[in-house]
Parts: sequence; structure tokens; C-alpha cells
Amino acid sequence: MPLAAFVLTAAMKIGDLVTYQGRAYVLRGLEPMSVPNRRVELEDSETGEVIVVPLAEVSPQDP
Repeated sequence: MPLAAFVLTAAMKIGDLVTYQGRAYVLRGLEPMSVPNRRVELEDSETGEVIVVPLAEVSPQDP
């Protein structure tokens, strides 16, 4: 795994607010570090819809 991806996931925890495609989501799940091309489960903070997207496309929100 690239170092940047490791640092990114180390900074994110279940329940954190994250950004995906310019929208706010709540991080609900992370695939294990041993999985290539990891994905995350996100809950839309407005609608409650749950989606699964590539980890590389998600960023932590600023505190």
C-alpha cells in the first residue's frame, strides 16, 4: 500500500465525517488493509443512503 494511503486511513476512524465528490459522509466501514484497492462504506449525512466507494476517492474533513 502506498504510504499516502496508509497515512490517510490512519487519520480516519469509523464515525468520522469525510468528503466524497464534494459531499459530506459519515465513515461507516473500511475494508481490511490486506485488501488491494480498498473500499469504504459511507453514509450520506443528509439522506442516510449508504454507498461503497474506493478509499482513494475519500478524504477526511478538516476539524
